[in-house]
Amino acid sequence: MNGRSPRRRLVPILAAAAGVLVLTGVGAYAFAEIAGCASEDRITLDVAVAPELLPGLDGAARRFERSTGTCARVRLQGVDPAAVSTSLSGRDEGARPDAWIPDSTFWTAFAKPSYTGGSVARSPIVLATAAPADPSWKLLLGPAAAAVSERPPTGPAGPRPQVPDPTRSAVGLAALLMADRLLAVVPDGRAVFTGLVRAVRETTAPTVDEALGSKDAVEGGAVVVASEQAVFEHNRRGLGPRAYGGVPNEGTLSLDYPFTIVTRDRGRVSAAKRLERVLLARETREDVRRLGFDPDDQEGARPPGTADVRRVAEAYARLALPTRLLVLFDVSGSMAERVAPGLDRLQATAHVGQAGLQLLADDSELGVWEFSTRLRGSRDWAERVPIAPLGDRVGSVTQRQRILTDLGALRVRRDGDTGLYESLLAAFREMKRGYKPEMVNTVLVFTDGRNDDEGGPSFAQTLAGLEAEYDPTQPVQVILQGFGEDVDVNLLTRLAEATHGVVQVARTPQESRRLLLEAMSRRVCTPNC
Repeated sequence: MNGRSPRRRLVPILAAAAGVLVLTGVGAYAFAEIAGCASEDRITLDVAVAPELLPGLDGAARRFERSTGTCARVRLQGVDPAAVSTSLSGRDEGARPDAWIPDSTFWTAFAKPSYTGGSVARSPIVLATAAPADPSWKLLLGPAAAAVSERPPTGPAGPRPQVPDPTRSAVGLAALLMADRLLAVVPDGRAVFTGLVRAVRETTAPTVDEALGSKDAVEGGAVVVASEQAVFEHNRRGLGPRAYGGVPNEGTLSLDYPFTIVTRDRGRVSAAKRLERVLLARETREDVRRLGFDPDDQEGARPPGTADVRRVAEAYARLALPTRLLVLFDVSGSMAERVAPGLDRLQATAHVGQAGLQLLADDSELGVWEFSTRLRGSRDWAERVPIAPLGDRVGSVTQRQRILTDLGALRVRRDGDTGLYESLLAAFREMKRGYKPEMVNTVLVFTDGRNDDEGGPSFAQTLAGLEAEYDPTQPVQVILQGFGEDVDVNLLTRLAEATHGVVQVARTPQESRRLLLEAMSRRVCTPNC
């Protein structure tokens, strides 16, 4: 991985004082007259181009059409790479271009062209600020790491970097790929990545102009992940404060604008490859350089392979789904056992629940039950906080704040036994009744790990109920975390597996926390874990 190059110390990225090629309009360039060609031999190549690169290719198109040995003309059109990718992957019936120059090779992981050639332009991913700053991916990963830390940082939180939507932007996806690479060697890296997804969803910034275009952005220290060329263009247009773009100290990835061929028609393929040679020539490199691109960029770290691009994109898509979660806390007498100085089992699990709450976005829905035996007449469970979106206000507080407060008020029922089976079945059925297909629907149970309610359903009845009622088209997953030495792992595993869920066994508060964070990250494979 490349570090920060000395020549890229944080300085303003200024528009060139002269010679900037500006073409108004983002439509198509078409050149109809081709001397010396019969009408039946003429070919019109339709080329979809990332919009920011389009103005820099006008001269190349003219040079191509003036060249000898071709009876082709070029029609260039600026098109969002995500839209072309959707079309080429078969998810849309839109028109297919003959050739395509997206902003990144990443897109070819989803929409495979017939040929991928050289890079027409390049631009490294930078962290853009409205004032000089030391660029580091820690600005992006720090808040996510703090959310899963046992010691949350004190003092005011710094600005969260704004990241373009990774499902629509190669810049946003590049930020996730760098995070994935850096977190691969970090303890709880998967949990930090899960927290990062929440931060990205809540702080997306489509453009540098929108992120840095106000006085508040300067005073608040706004940071946005962008391409160096986007920062250049922001400064050239003079919309808002001047931006400073710095390559992160840990290295970065680059947008590489590959020339790809989509058509399989032989004549068009031959013409497209001749066009590629013109686009990769010195004259074109100088044209795009004047727009703020760097065809000779060497800042980018080793690019990820197709498999990694798909894996990270799919992980983001799953983790970005809001969660609908019902959490059950065992408050039976055994939960009063001391597991650390000044901390009993119930308090330890409540603290773990509070930590897990930080990984959920405001549009996730969460409710809390407690269970023991005969909490409400003959019923073993009781609702403490009804399920609702975490961002909803309940009186003067949000649902998130209400749950945080409630978890601190949980108390052990010292004469209570563990009515696990009855409570689990009731929670599973409650989540099925309110199932929401656009969310990940889960029951999470913290327990001492052994049912001892003789008046409730048996293990066989509970297992049969889960197996009969589990619907793979509307999956509700059960996660059971047992705390202590007497967890009945075999029985609990059979119950969880009936819903494609998982059983975890913790013996210390630290282990409980780690296991929960792992469970929260299981959304990557739900419901086929």
